[in-house]
Amino acid sequence: MKMLHIVCGKSLENEILAMFKKVGIKGYTVISGVGGSGVTGTVSCANTSTDHNTQTNTLFMVALGYEATFLPQIVVALKELRAKHIQGHDDREIPLKVFLQPCEIIM
Repeated sequence: MKMLHIVCGKSLENEILAMFKKVGIKGYTVISGVGGSGVTGTVSCANTSTDHNTQTNTLFMVALGYEATFLPQIVVALKELRAKHIQGHDDREIPLKVFLQPCEIIM
């Protein structure tokens, strides 16, 4: 089993969800308002309701058991999404990172 982690800017959230539907992923976890620091800058996890310009990230977690057969499709779809958003960005990083790790159910 594998665990797919997708960290993206809030603006990409709906496109990630549409991609899940397209490739047939039905089970996932979404954590909104995730902060951190990386190549695209620093994103605060302190989301105040009065500041509508606050950038936040979203974390998707997908446990891939039998769905691991979808992994090549997921990778292609994520690369297409990245390519779509990097156009006009002067090859700067966009807020989209994807990680794949071993996963074991213990309970």
